[in-house]
Amino acid sequence: MKIFRPVYVKEFKCDGKACGSRCCRDWRILVDRDTQEKYLRLPAAAREEFFSRFDESAQAFKMQRSGACPFLNENFLCKLQIKRGEDFLPAICQSFPRVTYKIGEEFFLQAMTLTCPVAAILILLRGEPLAFEIGEELKTRQIFDFTKRISSAEEFLTRQQAAIKILQRRDLSINRRLKLLCEFFGEKISEDVDFDEENHAAILAEIFGEMYDANLTVGKKNRLAETYLAHRKNILYQLRENFSDVLENYLVNEFFMRCYPCAFKADEKFNCRVFVATYRAIEFAAVLTAISRARLNVEDFLELLCALNDKMDHSRGGMEAIKNFAALHDTDVFYSIMIEN
Repeated sequence: MKIFRPVYVKEFKCDGKACGSRCCRDWRILVDRDTQEKYLRLPAAAREEFFSRFDESAQAFKMQRSGACPFLNENFLCKLQIKRGEDFLPAICQSFPRVTYKIGEEFFLQAMTLTCPVAAILILLRGEPLAFEIGEELKTRQIFDFTKRISSAEEFLTRQQAAIKILQRRDLSINRRLKLLCEFFGEKISEDVDFDEENHAAILAEIFGEMYDANLTVGKKNRLAETYLAHRKNILYQLRENFSDVLENYLVNEFFMRCYPCAFKADEKFNCRVFVATYRAIEFAAVLTAISRARLNVEDFLELLCALNDKMDHSRGGMEAIKNFAALHDTDVFYSIMIEN
């Protein structure tokens, strides 16, 4: 068995006190069949403790009124794990924030999602470029089968690592790296395509509204776009100057963790467009956050990235808006809106 992963995966240690056990509240906690069967084999009292808090129709735990998991104690620790050990946790709890894909026979890819604040700090604040390794021990029970999306694990990893090397070109600006990435995946971008700042802002305001399911009026979207345009150059300059390493590690982790350029059932060019547009939505949200708070320090930025990753994972509207935009425009129009000169 081989597990291709960033080196940070083996460094991760869950610390509920550091984040208030964010993953144990306000989310639906699904309980897989294997976990249910483990508890069915226990004595009656243990079975009752578990299944009295289980909603069979939803195949998930009944959350407390506070939104917390019924097994989360006052010290932000899991009662199930304390009593029974990690093997008796639902697969999603035992695995999170790890995301694991099977990409070949006995070949896996594993990363971590930024929706976990502890993982986000470990990934984004490293300073040095993300490095990768091959491990041999797979500590997770939740695995997504990705083998039907790719022709071979070796070819997929070769393409993905070549793209990551582009994203880690610290001699180039983020904008230049994104353009090279698109060209690497087959886009033919005309040299005379000018960046359309107004359409850029308008499209991002549309995506932002869909991402937050805000049902924004045309007037509200126009005001958001105007606010963004008035401040974007100054704030994005500061963002790229102060958080260049964070931005790079974010891009690399997202590209790897979501299995680009095969994240969606479409060709590599389409996947690359979605990747670029998603990153531009992050920039849009960062500018609006900096305006509303009159600052954007590293804590604010990490909090924003965690929240937006949560939206990317759970907001179907936001991703559909991005995918529709990626599909409906020809190369020059798309990159006049999403690739800044």
